[in-house]
This record gives sequence, structure tokens and C-alpha cells, in this order.
Amino acid sequence: MSNDNAIQDKIRCYFFGTTFKDDKLEKGRGLACFAVPDLGIIYRSLFTGNLFECQYAGLIALLRFIESNKPFFQGKSIEILSDSAVVVYQVTHRKFISRDLQAYFTAAINFKNKIPFKISWVPSGENAAISGPAEFPPISTDLNFDFEIRDKDKNMQFGKGHLRL
Repeated sequence: MSNDNAIQDKIRCYFFGTTFKDDKLEKGRGLACFAVPDLGIIYRSLFTGNLFECQYAGLIALLRFIESNKPFFQGKSIEILSDSAVVVYQVTHRKFISRDLQAYFTAAINFKNKIPFKISWVPSGENAAISGPAEFPPISTDLNFDFEIRDKDKNMQFGKGHLRL
């Protein structure tokens, strides 16, 4: 197998979340984001939560996007990268989940049981979901963007189903 085929067989995806509050553990308006540079995708949405809830919302939005676009991801190795050490550690090791994050964690694990992916930590300077890559390829118009995330107070919704957190 050539190196070109190996690159095409792997898709790197990134997620990010933050709150605009000075105290990052306090709930407030924030962002849930993801990027799939190989497909030319960067997604940002307002979200209400603390830092970790916004980060989980970014991951779950990414996983919902992947699930909604199975043909583009089928047969490829999916590597998810983030600078969120807490979320990466919790999803990887399935440990130390606070009660406030349990519903987010459960949603991520439910996706992990359906979508095989590897999740790893990267420094914030390498997280394409924060600033986006220098160049994006042209976006495919065949991608499905029929999903949304909503904040905890309005019932978190993913696509056609609802997940109450």
C-alpha cells in the first residue's frame, strides 16, 4: 500500500469547546466546534454550558456529523483529536465522570459503540477546530448537515432524535 492510499484511508477530525465566562467552570454562553480539514469542514455553534459541557458538545456534534455522513467515512480510520484533556481522558479511559457530565459522556460512548474511532489529545496550536487549517479543500456538496445541537436548557437535540441531558 502506498503512502497516498494510507493517507486517504485515515480521516483526522478535531473538536473544541469553550465558554465566554471568565470562570470556565461556570455555565454560560460558549462555542461547540469541530473541523474535518480533509472534507473542508469547520463547524461552530453557540452552546450554553461550562467549559467541559461545551467541549463534549463539540465532540458529540462531530460524531453526529460523522454518523449523518457514513458514506464519506466508511472504510476509513477515524482519528479524533482535541486539546480537551478531560474529555479525551474520560472517553478513552471511561473514568472520573462527574454527575454533571454523565449524560454527555454516555452520549459519546454510545456513538463510540456505533462508530469506531480513536481519540487523542493534541496541543491547542494543532487543533484545527480552534482556528481552522491554513487551507481547506473545496467542500463536497453531497455532505449532510441535517443535525443540530441545542443547549441543556432546551433539550439537546441531535438530528432526528432527542437526547435529554
